Amino acid sequence: MQTKREVQLEAIDRPETKRPKVSKDEATLRKRAPLRPPTLATDIYVTQTSSYHGQLTRAKKLLVEDGHPFIMLHAMGAAIERAISLAMGLSNACSGQVRCHTETATVDLVDDLIPIDTEKDLDTNIRQNSAVHIRIEMLQPMPGTQRERISNNQGSRRRR
Repeated sequence: MQTKREVQLEAIDRPETKRPKVSKDEATLRKRAPLRPPTLATDIYVTQTSSYHGQLTRAKKLLVEDGHPFIMLHAMGAAIERAISLAMGLSNACSGQVRCHTETATVDLVDDLIPIDTEKDLDTNIRQNSAVHIRIEMLQPMPGTQRERISNNQGSRRRR
């Protein structure tokens, strides 16, 4: 005799959400690189292997020296913590003169299942991963920067 709970579970028609398990004897798994949208000069992609100090220096250069109004930090998975740390480090380096706007997303990633037996067909597997996009913009131009000089020159122009 079935319990009420078991009857309810059987009545619900759920789609199969779990990926099929593939043993190492049957196929090898090759993870494809994630798709990236066209990049701008102000986009910085943060990974686990990239240099924190190098990315912090590049971000400061883009905002302060080059005078870009904003930069974008992009990270996925385990690098999300590193991107947030980079945004906070940049805020401290600019004495709080930046504003951060964070967006989270879920990205579909594709893996290839390459069978050991050459007679079988290739198969793909789709999985999801978390992503973060952080927009960092300057509130006021820093003294001595190109952006600060441009904003000062526009206010002091005379009409002839």
